[in-house]
Amino acid sequence: MTQMISSREALRKACLDLLERCATVHPAGHQDKLAARYILHRGDGARIGLMFEKSVGTPRYLWVEQRLAGELLDRDIDFRLYLAAALYQVDSVSGRRSYGRHAALKAMRDLANVDLVRFTIDRIAQLELILRQLAAT
Repeated sequence: MTQMISSREALRKACLDLLERCATVHPAGHQDKLAARYILHRGDGARIGLMFEKSVGTPRYLWVEQRLAGELLDRDIDFRLYLAAALYQVDSVSGRRSYGRHAALKAMRDLANVDLVRFTIDRIAQLELILRQLAAT
């Protein structure tokens, strides 16, 4: 168990280091413990919003707008789609509508209400590939 935690922590740190080198902090800023929000700048001037879940207890998730993911969905990277049409769900107990994604996305106007892909990062090479592909799109 200790080995898994330490390797998970090493991956988290490596991912954050890479994001800090390749992207800038999103105007919404980072959350202290749960999420890091970034903007990846492409050569053509386009800005791509990214959110990385950095909590110690969760897998390494990277959220990206689906329309930009393209062929990344055909790579060896686990992902889950979060469609905007299913964004607000009614809680069966309270009857209240709730936001169906990580709450840190709500502060990101570019990602809050669009179709998203949540990639599960198991190796730093996966994040490198995603960033390289997004920067070239």
